[in-house]
Amino acid sequence: MKKFLIPFSILSIILFMSNTSIFSETTSAEETYKTEFCEGFEDGHCEGWRDVKGQYALCPLTPLCPLPKLGQSSDSYRDGYNTGFKRGMRDARK
Repeated sequence: MKKFLIPFSILSIILFMSNTSIFSETTSAEETYKTEFCEGFEDGHCEGWRDVKGQYALCPLTPLCPLPKLGQSSDSYRDGYNTGFKRGMRDARK
C-alpha cells in the first residue's frame, strides 16, 4: 500500500498544479475578450432597461455582446452603449 501512496501523492500534486494554471489562463483570456464596445453595451443595456421600467428597476443579466455593426468600432464605448441602450429598451418592452 505504501508503494502506491507516494506516486499517487505526486500525481495528485501535478494534476492540481496543472488545473490551477489552466484556470488562470482562461481567466486572462476572458479579460482580454472584453472590449470597450462590450463594456459600453453592458452599461447601455442596463440604462435602456431602466428607461422603460423605471429608475429603481433592477437590471437583468446582460445578453451576450453582439459584434459591432458596419461603421461601429470594437474600441468605441459609445457605439456599444448606444447599441446596448436600444437593446435594453427593446428587451424591457417584451
